[in-house]
Amino acid sequence: MITSAGGWFFIETAKTSYILRIDETGHAEHIYYGSRIGRDPEEAECINGPRDVKIGDGTYQDEDNQFYFPSNIMSEYAAPGRGDTREAAIIAEYGNGLITLDPVYSSHSIYKGKKCTEAPAALSGEETETLELVLTDTAEDIAIRLFYTVYPEEDVILRSASIENGMDRPLTLRTVSSLQLDLPDAEWDLLTFDGAWARERNETRRRLSAGTASFGSTLGFTSSEHSSLFFLARPDADDRHGTAIGFGLIYSGNHLERIETSPFGKCRVLSSINQYGFSWELRKGESFSTPEAVMAFSSSGIDEASWSFHRFIKRYVSRGSWCGRERPVLLNSWEATYFDITEEKLLRFASKAAEAGMELFVLDDGWYGRRTDDTRGLGDWKVNTERIPHGLRWLSDRIHGMGLMFGIWVEPEMVSIDSELYERHPEWIIAIPGRKPAPGRHQYILDMSRSDVREYLMQSLSDVFSSGIDYVKWDCNRNMSDYFSSNPELRSCGELMHRYILGLYDLMAGLRERFPGILFEFCASGGNRYDMGMLSFMDQGWTSDNTDLLHRIAIQHGTLRGFPPYAMCNHVSASPNHQCLRISGLDDRFGLAAFGNLGYELDILALDEDGIETIRQQTEFYKAHRKTFQYGRFRHLPPDGGNLFWSIEGSDEIIVLEIQSRCDVNTGRHHRLVVPFAESGREYRIERREKHISPDALGDSCGKYEAMEKKPFRITVSGDILRSAGIALPVTFMGRGFYSGVRVMCDNSTDIFVITKLGRD
Repeated sequence: MITSAGGWFFIETAKTSYILRIDETGHAEHIYYGSRIGRDPEEAECINGPRDVKIGDGTYQDEDNQFYFPSNIMSEYAAPGRGDTREAAIIAEYGNGLITLDPVYSSHSIYKGKKCTEAPAALSGEETETLELVLTDTAEDIAIRLFYTVYPEEDVILRSASIENGMDRPLTLRTVSSLQLDLPDAEWDLLTFDGAWARERNETRRRLSAGTASFGSTLGFTSSEHSSLFFLARPDADDRHGTAIGFGLIYSGNHLERIETSPFGKCRVLSSINQYGFSWELRKGESFSTPEAVMAFSSSGIDEASWSFHRFIKRYVSRGSWCGRERPVLLNSWEATYFDITEEKLLRFASKAAEAGMELFVLDDGWYGRRTDDTRGLGDWKVNTERIPHGLRWLSDRIHGMGLMFGIWVEPEMVSIDSELYERHPEWIIAIPGRKPAPGRHQYILDMSRSDVREYLMQSLSDVFSSGIDYVKWDCNRNMSDYFSSNPELRSCGELMHRYILGLYDLMAGLRERFPGILFEFCASGGNRYDMGMLSFMDQGWTSDNTDLLHRIAIQHGTLRGFPPYAMCNHVSASPNHQCLRISGLDDRFGLAAFGNLGYELDILALDEDGIETIRQQTEFYKAHRKTFQYGRFRHLPPDGGNLFWSIEGSDEIIVLEIQSRCDVNTGRHHRLVVPFAESGREYRIERREKHISPDALGDSCGKYEAMEKKPFRITVSGDILRSAGIALPVTFMGRGFYSGVRVMCDNSTDIFVITKLGRD
């Protein structure tokens, strides 16, 4: 709900309030963001207190407002040059290097829904409302429109801005933020999600201190180095307790987040397109709209803010025919074959996948053009008839005949140096005239800002997708460099990186419209472009190229902080792992991969009957609980003895994953499972999924230890016990004890427990 009274604006969700006002000088001033409070302006006046603090050398508003120091005001959208010396939400040049702006209130409107719902903008719901606040500069004909869209049941507020030039001369944008949030104190921890290829979104937590903490991407894409998702949390906040605020961008390009602690103890949060290489000229009558940013406040821990993101993405970001549908279990050919593919081998893989209970076979790289290794062929999207003589349609028909869906891998945004496309159209790449472009993975980047490039890709990919394709994995395997475009429609190279992303969205939207039934999965060297912008066009994302169990704990934890399980794709791969050579058991790998969209990426033909039967049991279990795994509510449970516990709750069950990184010896204790959200007055039945001890985990000793696993674990307890005291789990092997009921939990192992909700007292 959004209400206004006498220059005050109250934006409310089910549990939160956001309050701003137009102050005595006409500026938009932030008052409060937090747990829901009343809508009385007289009461809200006391939140910030009177203006009776003087700043020694500060610039004040004017002689009539000598206590109004812009550098100490909680602003809604700060501009430079008028005394606010903190990081600015907007920097715009309007001639002779001038950047000073003084935006004051002009008008506002409150309306149902939102003006823009075309992807990547969020959709509108029945309860959605928007406050549109118009600020205009006091000297120049420059307008700033601030949009606050509220999603009450999700406890989410959507923020964006639009800049309009009414002057007769150009206005050049250098920095323009989607979101600014000023907070009255800086007693916060900053949680960011950082890494690189194969170690994406590892959580980093640090205390705010004097100055500015900034992070973002200059890679051309969201990047695996720093996600646009981040949180502020009170120092005492954890997953289940305390205050936290989550932030994220619905955007897939360069981004910049700045969190500044002022000399006077206030905190400013800004989220925007990265100013690196960005310059956007507006002529008279033109406007520029920022990507949308998401905010979610929680007074009940970080997991609650994450759940707001999950609900919001499911209902208002994801769209298309796969929205809300259960996703198939797949087998991907990549780590089993790499480029060594033949028709006969692919059909054998598909047949074995069907036998093991999988539902989708995916042909990865190597099926087209000259693509016999990663140095050639990208851009030539025609089947290699030496490898697949009968063509994709024939192959698809055979795989469909096995009862499987058929999927394919593409990398449309890139072109190999050794390719027919680059030979024909060298002008289509991003490169600076007279300067040799820097390659990455033997390839260049196609200029997606060009309509002729998009037209070529639309036609060539449509030809491929029309060959009985049910699933597409869309990859992107290098970062941007050599920022120059030969596109005559661009006014400057400062537009290129944003225009590239807009062009990419245009191509994806066109293909989704042509092929509404295809299940699209985005990928960029794993998780190099994992964001809500991509989820506006594609159904799910490849989380990381790293499928090692231990590394995946951190990767999937960081991903689940902001993204729902159905958007996160996880594969059970080979052991030793191809990224780090770590050895882990087949059932252990399955446990972590099941928390999201399950897939397999290993040489299934090399498995013996025992291995195939193990996978068949895994897929059968996963399908029985798939709705919970993909669409349930994810939470962290209290850890115990170094072991982590994750949970995912469906309508009638809770599935718990126990993760053990290290096996300790002779500890003499049981690990304890506590479910803090179990309901008083309800009973719960807890069953351990029978674990298969495979030779690849224990070698020649497998048979000896397997006997310990034969005693089933099944108990029924009250919600009061499960919530407060918890239950002791079966003892794990700790150096002695070869008897029934002892669990085998090695280094880097997992266990799954299914908790069924029973009746009430």
